[in-house]
Amino acid sequence: MLGRREGAVTVPVLDGPFLPNQKLEIAPVLCEIDQVDNLVALGAKLLASSGSALLRLEPTSSLSPETVARFDTPITAMAGLGEALAIGLDRNGVVVRGGRFDGMVVQPPGDVLQCPTAIAWLDESTLAVCNGSKHVGALDWRRALMTRDNSGSVVVVDLAKDKVTIAAAGLGWPSGLVASAGQVFVSECLRHRILAVALPSGGIRELVTGLPGYPARLTRSAAGGVWLCFYSVRNQLVEFILREDAYRTRMVNEVPEDYWMAPSLCSGRSFKEPMQGSQLKQMGILKPYSVTRSYGLVAYCDANMTPIGSFHSRADGTRHGAVAAAECGGALYVASRGSNAVLAIRDPAAVLSE
Repeated sequence: MLGRREGAVTVPVLDGPFLPNQKLEIAPVLCEIDQVDNLVALGAKLLASSGSALLRLEPTSSLSPETVARFDTPITAMAGLGEALAIGLDRNGVVVRGGRFDGMVVQPPGDVLQCPTAIAWLDESTLAVCNGSKHVGALDWRRALMTRDNSGSVVVVDLAKDKVTIAAAGLGWPSGLVASAGQVFVSECLRHRILAVALPSGGIRELVTGLPGYPARLTRSAAGGVWLCFYSVRNQLVEFILREDAYRTRMVNEVPEDYWMAPSLCSGRSFKEPMQGSQLKQMGILKPYSVTRSYGLVAYCDANMTPIGSFHSRADGTRHGAVAAAECGGALYVASRGSNAVLAIRDPAAVLSE
């Protein structure tokens, strides 16, 4: 556990803009949605996904979510522009609902868009799409991590010309995307960093490195910054396992995924999974310590992706797996996959500054 250089298993601590708090844990619940995933604001409407269902939420009332559409495969990415909504489907490319290209399906042959994990509109006829991997589906980020899969890419889709171009390749599960003046900011989950990818040249520049967690989706803030979600936080034990190829390969091939020693969107649902927390008694034995596998974390970054502050649900909390966020009507909504809930922070700037 005391390696040096490439053998080091140290991870950044939660400090500075990532100083732990309980702001996500105590945030009010707007509604509960099983397996909630994407969130996107389309004007005054707030849309979410759950499996293959597209849902409309009512931010100002207690009405239950309404199912507005269903697809053949899980919805894995969404982005809105005006009346148009681009929807990424697991292993089925991208479809557009509403707007100028209503009903258009983008599904190039091969693995170019088989794993859409995030979408951003560059203009009214162009999309940028993160393709998480060539080898696994868009819900398999843990498998991509534990198999060290760096086959992800950023793809540009010209809807008017029905043309698909790969702008950047060789990425470790790109999972978040926002457009910014001739470039896109991309969160690269497996390498814990944020990149700027120039378009159309595809030049890559590191903006933020050494993040303390596994970055997920990015969402533009009305104030000009960016909300950065995290699947979970990093820990020394997983870093160690990632360097132990024989052990890691056997675990992936022989152990059910729910019980891997790997980061997770939730924890504590089965006695078979690795423990989380400390001072836990199992089979009559007091366990003094175990690493954090699941965690809730959403950070606010400025326009250059420098983290400024963050909302947390700590290891002993429940609002884990904050996979997406969206602003609507001045409030911030967070999809907590680990607790199957959409959380509402009515005045995010004020809560952030507390």
